Amino acid sequence: MTTNQQLDKLCQEHFGNTPYVADGIFYGSAESKWGINNLTRVLFVMKQPNSNDLLGEDYREYGLDTMLGNQNWEQLLARLYGIVHTTAKGYPSYEEATRQEAMIEVFNTHPFAIMNINKQEGSGTTETNSLKTYAKDHSVFIRKQIEILIPKIIVCCGVGVFDAINGIITPSAPSSGNWTKYNETLDILYFDTYHPGKPMAGQRLIEAYEMPLKEYSERLKI
Repeated sequence: MTTNQQLDKLCQEHFGNTPYVADGIFYGSAESKWGINNLTRVLFVMKQPNSNDLLGEDYREYGLDTMLGNQNWEQLLARLYGIVHTTAKGYPSYEEATRQEAMIEVFNTHPFAIMNINKQEGSGTTETNSLKTYAKDHSVFIRKQIEILIPKIIVCCGVGVFDAINGIITPSAPSSGNWTKYNETLDILYFDTYHPGKPMAGQRLIEAYEMPLKEYSERLKI
């Protein structure tokens, strides 16, 4: 059974006939490579779909035709490109990572996964407290998703996402004011950064890209 099939089985058991947005490893993103031991498995964690109109969709089916031209998806691909190409010597510039050629390259060659904390409701805004409450109420299910995916890097996209996820993982990663947090026991590095979609723009998006990668590059020197 593939990783995505395991996720499907888990979601079907959890949601039953209730509509939800399916997530996991994108089918077009070299999905079969996900299980390679030395691969940097990157999981993007979002809050929830931005509209109830999306309920019943499967994010994993999205291809470049859907992603290119959409700020949210382009920013995620740029962040993925940055992570994949970061070394102890540095990281690609934001300008390089947001080139269409770079986004196409990383989508076609490196698998990545996405997970909404709340898959059952769509909203353009999400209060941090309600997100934490939802994560706590569904903690067993969310933990099982992460255990199936076994990510090496979890990119927490938006205010409160890191706290919501870290609060239900045992043991938790030490909190800090850094852009990255490391769970030594589970060997998971968190990027605690901004949401990639609107109204984020300009310098905030550049900062969301550069600052975690700067710390990640420094970590690779150790």
